Amino acid sequence: MIINGGINKMAAAVYLAGPFFDDEQRQILQSVEENLRLNKSVESLFVPMKETNQANLELGTAAWRKLVYQEDLTGLTQADVLVAIYDYGASASDPGTMFEIGYAAAHHMPIVVYNQQQPNLNLMIAESLTYYCTDVQQLQQLDFAQLPHKSYVGKVM
Repeated sequence: MIINGGINKMAAAVYLAGPFFDDEQRQILQSVEENLRLNKSVESLFVPMKETNQANLELGTAAWRKLVYQEDLTGLTQADVLVAIYDYGASASDPGTMFEIGYAAAHHMPIVVYNQQQPNLNLMIAESLTYYCTDVQQLQQLDFAQLPHKSYVGKVM
């Protein structure tokens, strides 16, 4: 059970981190999001691709950068659990997702890593995660309020 400010919670606020720079990445993100939304232990879900830049600022401007950074940090600080998508090759890595994983680890937030395509994990990611998942449908059933520990077993890089 997640204890947040002394209050026992039966469901968790989840932050979904993952790249969304091409069609394949957006399809994976959408699949993960759909499965999380079907999970009864997910109280709320923050998806940066959908939750940021509600002000419709021009992409790339200084104002847009500050707004999106602050909105993402607010989403992270309000989350109980981080779900991070690791499905991409080294040539298409997402430094934003790695930042979010590092932030969660530094703030002792449980981290669920979803990885269906890559055979190896980075050492720092492998050691910081709480639960390692390779089947997107597991995300429907996983109890985010009482998250079990499931380590990554495999080669690290």
